[in-house]
Amino acid sequence: MDNILNTITAYREERKWSLYDLATHAELKTSTISTWYNNNAIPTIPSLVKICDAFQITLSEFFAKAEGSESVPVALTPQQMQIIEKWSILRPDQQEAVLNLLNTIP
Repeated sequence: MDNILNTITAYREERKWSLYDLATHAELKTSTISTWYNNNAIPTIPSLVKICDAFQITLSEFFAKAEGSESVPVALTPQQMQIIEKWSILRPDQQEAVLNLLNTIP
């Protein structure tokens, strides 16, 4: 919880933004953001998406920083993207069958 708010603060301070500036850029109410800090509350995912859009970063980049990760986002090849797209339309039993097949490959 603290990591998320600390990460928002870090990105905000990098830009020298006040809470009002963040609220304006993220199209959120200043009172909403203040409530997170005052009540040590976690922003909703839709709010985090708006914040990331305001900071011009992805959710992955946000959470990588929140977790203290120094890793760089990985670029997927077209073939890897195709596999992920196909995977996402499979039923759970089909996903399990694909995993079983892949596990047979040395």
